[in-house]
Amino acid sequence: MTPARLVGPGRLVLTAAAGTGLVALATLSPMSDAGAGPARAGATSGAAGTAVAAAPVSSSSVSCPGPELSGVGDVDDIEVPARIGAAAAPEDVLGPVEPTGDGDLVVRSGSSTAASSSDRGATTTAPTLDGRASDVVAAGTMAPGLAATQEWSVSRDEIRGLATVPCAGPGSDLWLLAGGGAAGRQERLVLTNPGANEVTVDVQAFGLKGPLVSPTGSTVVPAHGRVALLVDAVTGAEESPAVRVRASGGSVRAVISDIWLDGSVPAGAETTVPTAAPSTRQVIPAAMISSSGSIRIAVPDAQQAVVSARIIGKDGAAPLPGGGVARVPGRSTGELSVTGLTQNMYAVELTSDVPIVASLFASWRKGEERGDFVWAPSTDGATGLLGAAFATADEPRRRMLSVVSTAGPSRVAVTWRTGGTWTTRSIDLAQDTSTALDLGAAESVWVRRTSGTGEIRSGVGSMVGREQPLVSVSPLAESAVTSTVSRAHPAS
Repeated sequence: MTPARLVGPGRLVLTAAAGTGLVALATLSPMSDAGAGPARAGATSGAAGTAVAAAPVSSSSVSCPGPELSGVGDVDDIEVPARIGAAAAPEDVLGPVEPTGDGDLVVRSGSSTAASSSDRGATTTAPTLDGRASDVVAAGTMAPGLAATQEWSVSRDEIRGLATVPCAGPGSDLWLLAGGGAAGRQERLVLTNPGANEVTVDVQAFGLKGPLVSPTGSTVVPAHGRVALLVDAVTGAEESPAVRVRASGGSVRAVISDIWLDGSVPAGAETTVPTAAPSTRQVIPAAMISSSGSIRIAVPDAQQAVVSARIIGKDGAAPLPGGGVARVPGRSTGELSVTGLTQNMYAVELTSDVPIVASLFASWRKGEERGDFVWAPSTDGATGLLGAAFATADEPRRRMLSVVSTAGPSRVAVTWRTGGTWTTRSIDLAQDTSTALDLGAAESVWVRRTSGTGEIRSGVGSMVGREQPLVSVSPLAESAVTSTVSRAHPAS
């Protein structure tokens, strides 16, 4: 997206210095054909005098935000045991790509190496440092198919929740939907800058009645650092906030942590990543619903949006119970209630006459008891490899995968590892259908389209415990497998 400066109410200017390396050092190649898998490693004809080939990436990098509840000035840190799980995909899921030679995967927090591995397919677990982002860097044979996730869970008197966050690269125009105006609700925005130059970041918040005026000033992020902001300083008591982050002169990574202490009762915690870019069609692949929830919608432009929502399941699409239609004013937010569904993993599609962004909130709380909640953002469609790797934990996690195919049918291969054992399942998805798989205590999972023309989206819902479960939703990130290489040769 083209970087741009935001002019108008609610403008918060942040000057960020070069930060922790978030940039993906390799790019994804397009699909070689409708027959799936990454582009084939081999030469193709390009411009006169050149040969174009798709080769395995030689380096790749993603960034994790670090403990999200530390680093805000004049606000007490909240200690959480954040860990990072990182892995390079097993060779079987890379398609025709065959990495050769040596390689390694390294997890760094600040200037310290937290963990390293040269075992492809195995998940490496590493600690994090308060107030610092972490880089996951893979080189050589470990570079293709890199995936990493940051996760923590706590159950204390003042905070209770599970937060599972995909490590990823940065962007220059990002939308994050989370938080609310209830007493005891607190949101923190964590920004990190991957570049070598200062990056000016404009943050604007929107609500039910339009743009919100911000009283906050500017800040500078030190080189190889990050900045954490209290979103409440921008949104106040807004019931339905949406935050837009725009960077000029570089790009940034952004996440929002949302915690809720309802009086003296911990009601949940979640960390969410940006939604898909504004579009007239948004798909939420992993809507993990207990009984009720809502879909938050934000309209970037001035024109009102008429939005329709439907549930996508294994048998196709059906209207959201209650009609699933909302009108949202321009440059504002709106909420679409989700009721009448049984506890399950769903996919949700929203269509609109103007571009929107969207994320689903679902409460996993009974009455006034202790509870938790999830934020499930929309994601962009993918044709390459999607993956996630999870850190080892003291309490076992149950991982539930959702995969949805839109814009065409697809056959997908799902490969996951549990207790050192690999399992692969091939699934046929008609256009606008989804499926859910219980992965148990999976250490990693990989999803790729093996045939068909559909766009694939996928996410994992994680759960700890049964009676009052801790829950979180993490979209699967697309993993770089090949890069395009051009070589000059004499003209014949």
